[in-house]
Amino acid sequence: MSGAAPAGGISDEPCPNVAGEHTNTCPAGVLGTSYSLRFVETDGSGCGQGEQAFYLDSGVLPAGLALAPDGVLSGTPTRLGTFRFYVEMREPQDDPEHCAGKRTQKQFTLTICRSPGITSFPARPPLAEQGMRFGMAFSFCGARGEARWSVSAGTLPPGLTLRLDGRIGGVPRAAGVYRFTAAATDSLSSTVEYTGTITVEPVLRVASRRLASATVGHRYRAALVAQGGVSPLAWKVVRGRLPRGVRLDTASGILYGTPSAAGNYQATLEVKDGLGAKARRSLRIPVLDARRPRD
Repeated sequence: MSGAAPAGGISDEPCPNVAGEHTNTCPAGVLGTSYSLRFVETDGSGCGQGEQAFYLDSGVLPAGLALAPDGVLSGTPTRLGTFRFYVEMREPQDDPEHCAGKRTQKQFTLTICRSPGITSFPARPPLAEQGMRFGMAFSFCGARGEARWSVSAGTLPPGLTLRLDGRIGGVPRAAGVYRFTAAATDSLSSTVEYTGTITVEPVLRVASRRLASATVGHRYRAALVAQGGVSPLAWKVVRGRLPRGVRLDTASGILYGTPSAAGNYQATLEVKDGLGAKARRSLRIPVLDARRPRD
């Protein structure tokens, strides 16, 4: 096989990866209404459209739909639900100058709804945080032709945009509560709307600036405080060390224990939130000798 043959893959269109999940989300279908889309190879792979064959690798297609080797998934759905399945794309193996001849699998999610309307992925707007990438998507279930999306009322958080294909994405720049209405219009001018709220939490930071001193042989307890971010939080020591005998509860941020040696202890503590944001602060814990009076 030629070393110059580029490797291909299944395109994210018309089924995008919505929010960094381990699945690509296809436009929703309506029970009893004909459905059709076509899987294609990623642009620029070198093989060209029409040169690959597509097969169901695993999982279950919606009842009534079938996948043809040319990548067309079509039929009339006969069952409600959300279905996940893997599609395998096979490149030609007899043309090494243009194709890598590899097999590629990708997972897809397809929802069949009862009647025309809007479905959102995920079902409710996910948690958002200032400075952290955000993603969600809408589908006009039962649209005739291509649906075009816009914000018809309210406003999205600064930094987020609603694309014509129904995807909201970007990085929120300001904390707050933002209410909006997204409208979709299909080729027959039918319009449906979705009203929702996106709450953007402030940037995660360690609010604790100093910790109380401890005394050898006496029980110690101090709480680390974080502000902003999205639950759950997880704490850890990333540099330095805690006093001997003092431990950190990683879930609550509580420092506790009975110090056994005097000294000035310095530790850099890190908190990580549910969206992967991190914040650090270096803090000092003086441990006094019980036999010496406090200053």
